[in-house]
Amino acid sequence: MTDSDNLRTTYEEGGYVFPAYGDRCFADVTESALSLLSEEFECGLPASAFGDLLDVDIDRVVLLVLDGLGMDQWNRLADELPFIRAFEKWGTVTPLTAVYPSETAAAITTLHTGLLPAEHGLLGWHQYFEAVDESIQTLPFLLEDGTPIHDDDPLANARELFAGEAIYGDAEAAGIDTHAAQPEHIAGSASSRLTTGGAETNAYWNVADMAVTVRDTLMAADGLTHVTSYVSNVDHISHVTGTAEDRYDAQVRMVTEAVREGLVEGIDAETAQRTALLVTADHGHTNVDQSEAVDLDVPAVQDILKRDDDGEPIPPVGGPRNVQFHVQDGRVEELRSYLEANHDVLTLDREEYTERGLFGEGQAETSETFERRAPDLVAVHRETVMWYHDDDKIGVHGGMTAEEMLVPFAAARVSDLQD
Repeated sequence: MTDSDNLRTTYEEGGYVFPAYGDRCFADVTESALSLLSEEFECGLPASAFGDLLDVDIDRVVLLVLDGLGMDQWNRLADELPFIRAFEKWGTVTPLTAVYPSETAAAITTLHTGLLPAEHGLLGWHQYFEAVDESIQTLPFLLEDGTPIHDDDPLANARELFAGEAIYGDAEAAGIDTHAAQPEHIAGSASSRLTTGGAETNAYWNVADMAVTVRDTLMAADGLTHVTSYVSNVDHISHVTGTAEDRYDAQVRMVTEAVREGLVEGIDAETAQRTALLVTADHGHTNVDQSEAVDLDVPAVQDILKRDDDGEPIPPVGGPRNVQFHVQDGRVEELRSYLEANHDVLTLDREEYTERGLFGEGQAETSETFERRAPDLVAVHRETVMWYHDDDKIGVHGGMTAEEMLVPFAAARVSDLQD
């Protein structure tokens, strides 16, 4: 039995994979990475996930997050791509689960804060935002029609997106110099300024530029140094083509070769000996047929939803694979009955998902932000998407298939990866 099979055996029920909080979960990667540099941080991942890194002198750590590169695609490409093959041969690769939802907004907030979704309260790309009394796109801080929120309401405060603070202030207090490498179109956003607060932001314009920037940061470092580098290219191509097309493979090759050439092979031998490279992903993807998409803009759903200040239904939030409903009092079972009778879905009401710790309840105290946003009903379709406006993505995520929920955590000393 492979490690992935073992993880599925433990956390999968009826084809739905639940998050492995406190065991083998993406939620623990940042604090575990920092624990290589300081005892102020707890290693929440198994020691075996780090191979021999715990037994060598490390004073530099790079945490590379390849958005959307799930465990299944890592395994499929392992023999073809030198970067992945090197980790398989010389490093350690451990499957983890994503957080729930397996969406970038929730996961990246967890990445930079070390908090579970139940603690930070940002539960999806689409979220009802009280300041503007409507659903927004959270991380880009846009209205649903793409208008910047500050164009509509200059006083809207992005600080209300999530509870808690970035982990980098604590890292700096522990004597660790922290950096966050991000695409330039993301680096200056309202949400990024909050999630990476305390770290020096290194904006990059393509992956090759990122790899060289990270390399130079490591070689110039004087003391304990941690770099979180986020790459979005794999996620973008997955949405357009799905994960079974040549263009997807070409994009993963481009990204991994840029990192291999610019960072792994470009760094000097002494720095390579002292640097740990950790590679993970916030989620994977499952491929869908949009012709089978479930339209939620129907009376059987809309008539049951809570109303906003203008008396209009508050639309489902979360995302097409992570649908969260706010329902009128006493009508949750009515909505659940409709969804289960007509679609192949898993539904969990608040009592059920709290008991299961779906968002992390039970692992830590929930925040007021979470309590305010906690849905009355969660619905996850087994195979397709459920939403209320058009969406043409092929590769999607947010749900609980193994393809979405299982991600790699690869660890090695850079010197061991060099040719």
